[in-house]
Amino acid sequence: MVIIQKKMQKKFLVTLLLLSLFASCKYEEGPVVSSIPVKDRIRGEWKLNAIQKNGKSTTTEAPSIAESRNNAFSFYKNQRLQIDYIENSTLYQADGFYEFSSDKKNLILKFSDRYLSYERTYKILKFKSKELKVKFTDEQNIEWILEFTLTQSFRPYGL
Repeated sequence: MVIIQKKMQKKFLVTLLLLSLFASCKYEEGPVVSSIPVKDRIRGEWKLNAIQKNGKSTTTEAPSIAESRNNAFSFYKNQRLQIDYIENSTLYQADGFYEFSSDKKNLILKFSDRYLSYERTYKILKFKSKELKVKFTDEQNIEWILEFTLTQSFRPYGL
């Protein structure tokens, strides 16, 4: 009888552990768990390599000049943001700041390009060590999905 109770307790604990892992999944597309905190994982240069507008992939449209394909978003430790973008064969920089929402499910960006200032709240769909996928709806009620790839990490060695 005691052996059966111990086996049931072990099964219950394992089930509880697995349920808590899956219930704590932060992002719709993963990961379930990460040993690297989001504030460290974001640090680096990220290339914007894919854009969707209202669910359809596009290579000709973008939410803003700074948020166009192939632009580089650099996230620094002090929450400073720099976006390198090209317009008419000239390289420009959009400067700003970023922060995470308290539940770490949103990435909030504030930046200005040559023409306008923006404040975006990106909902994080996927945030792996070298992949970042976010979505937001702009002022014209257009839903954008942006996919980034890490090109250079600014994290301390070992993270």
